[in-house]
Amino acid sequence: MKSALSPLNDDRSKGKRIAFVLVFLLFLVPATGESRTPEAQKVLAYLKGLGNGSYMFGQMATWVHNENPDMDHPTNWLRKVREHTGKMPRYGCITYDFDDDPFPDSAWNNGVKKMWDRGMIVGVFSFYANPSGGSWNGPVDIDPILAPDDNPTKANFYKQMDRMAGNMQWLKDRGTAVVYTPFVESDDRNKWHAKAGPENIIKLYRLVHDYFTNDKGLDNIIWAYHTTANHGALEKYYPGDAYVDVLGKSAYGAGLNFSEYQWAVEKKKTAGKVIWWSELGIRGRSDPPRDCLDVVKKLETSYPELAGFVFWSDDGHYNVIGNDNGPELMAHPKIVTLEAK
Repeated sequence: MKSALSPLNDDRSKGKRIAFVLVFLLFLVPATGESRTPEAQKVLAYLKGLGNGSYMFGQMATWVHNENPDMDHPTNWLRKVREHTGKMPRYGCITYDFDDDPFPDSAWNNGVKKMWDRGMIVGVFSFYANPSGGSWNGPVDIDPILAPDDNPTKANFYKQMDRMAGNMQWLKDRGTAVVYTPFVESDDRNKWHAKAGPENIIKLYRLVHDYFTNDKGLDNIIWAYHTTANHGALEKYYPGDAYVDVLGKSAYGAGLNFSEYQWAVEKKKTAGKVIWWSELGIRGRSDPPRDCLDVVKKLETSYPELAGFVFWSDDGHYNVIGNDNGPELMAHPKIVTLEAK
């Protein structure tokens, strides 16, 4: 027999159940608000589980030069790392270079798909050509891109976005999830996209995000953003929680720094963001070879919440090729390679 308090108790119980469901759903819904393919959901959940003694080994497979996007080609840094250490990185990243345009889109797409098929988590950098028609490091007025009326600068950039979106669609059709960075080092004033300061690059990042997500329906993307090592840049140039899943900084030279680590950790804890070293080069060109195991030591002692790191390419002094104990780093029990997934 129900007491007079039973209806109230039932309402309270129902309210608790509803609250539980809402909290549960919050964990299921992506931080940026858009739906995702099952593959992208799985990759993002995996990345969020890293850190605190489990650090993903990443490697830039190609930058914007003539490094071949085929992971089995001798110029590809994934092959170089495998040949040097006997192991394959867990994460590899290819740059689609629309400035020099050294390869057709099919070569980049097939390169990414091959990495995915081998079991790697795959990343893509865009290197968009200067939409004003100038050099990659030349000035550009961003306002025409955002203007409501048609103009040559806007048409140029939208053409490049359409091209990149077509590549992402090709990958989506083949079940490939991509960690995508539309602008490399958002605060690097050497690049056209950063010359106009944080307000404008934030607008550009949001434009690409919304165009790909809302207009093109690309839900196989995990959105990444990073800055140079400049202190304060990570927060100052941040596009916002609704636009970013993975955030990080570059670190070059002996310091292995991540100066805004505490800010990034707060983003991880309160907004569910993945944090890592987006670009890592562990010594300067003229420095003597370094112990690669210093990376693990630095993570453990200073930056345990990072999901891992992505070694730079270009030259072996940045990564395991030109430094000591590269194989030992990849064999370390706290380092996640493809073989240790």
